[in-house]
Amino acid sequence: MQLPYTKNCFVCGAHNTHGLHLRFRREGEEVRADFTPAVHHAGFRDIVHGGIISTALDEAMFWAAATTTKRFCLAAELNVRFLKKVSVGAKHLIVAKLDADRGRIWHSSAELRDTAGTVCARAMCKQIPMDATAMKHAAVDFLPDPATADGMKLFQNTVGRDTVHGVQDV
Repeated sequence: MQLPYTKNCFVCGAHNTHGLHLRFRREGEEVRADFTPAVHHAGFRDIVHGGIISTALDEAMFWAAATTTKRFCLAAELNVRFLKKVSVGAKHLIVAKLDADRGRIWHSSAELRDTAGTVCARAMCKQIPMDATAMKHAAVDFLPDPATADGMKLFQNTVGRDTVHGVQDV
């Protein structure tokens, strides 16, 4: 299941010229995205900046938690461990899942893997759920796309049918 994306988000924004342009998908209990960092994502020459990697993993954990609980959330704490150099231009896979829903705090984890399946970075995140008003406000930014319609339907009961289709209903 393809998940929604926005116009300007740094991670998923379709029109953000400096963004990552990641497209997330739900596969079973996991959220995944293919990630091939560009030269403008480098810190040191030919090495992807750790902040970029952290950002991509954070977004994946958001989607893992959100699609499991049917609610959006915000990161309260993010921990990333860098295990292997990530090179500009190299293909990678991001995999994330919700590990625990403790009501007011959720725990998610994610990995960035190279094409051989080796983990290059691993992250854990504590997240806090957003209330319905904040979700409705955030959902207005999603771009309508038939490919992501099923993904947006996951949040229909919280954000409203009209908001799910790109038109705010408030």
